Amino acid sequence: MYPPLLSGTILIRILCFRAIINHFNPKIESYAAVNHISQLSEEQVLEVVRANYDTLTLKLQDGLDQYERYSEQHKEAAFFKELVRSISTNVRRNLAFHTLSQEVLLKEFSTIS
Repeated sequence: MYPPLLSGTILIRILCFRAIINHFNPKIESYAAVNHISQLSEEQVLEVVRANYDTLTLKLQDGLDQYERYSEQHKEAAFFKELVRSISTNVRRNLAFHTLSQEVLLKEFSTIS
């Protein structure tokens, strides 16, 4: 389903997220238990994260130096280009321009939706 590079990138990100969660979860639970709090506020969680950030170590994963090049032309551009080309060809083929006056022709095109 996913290209190998993309699936590898997603896997690396998931592994990093898991490592962060596995690092901070016990610390947050410990903080809640010591302070007898059932639900921590955002500020309390942030305090625990800041206090334990220095002890977080993430393994450098392979392939982080690879990236997908940015392209201004989206993948769908070819589809839409061909669609517009097909529509214009059909209009040119099916509309008899020589039998219409310029005024009628402009009126005809102004009502296209």
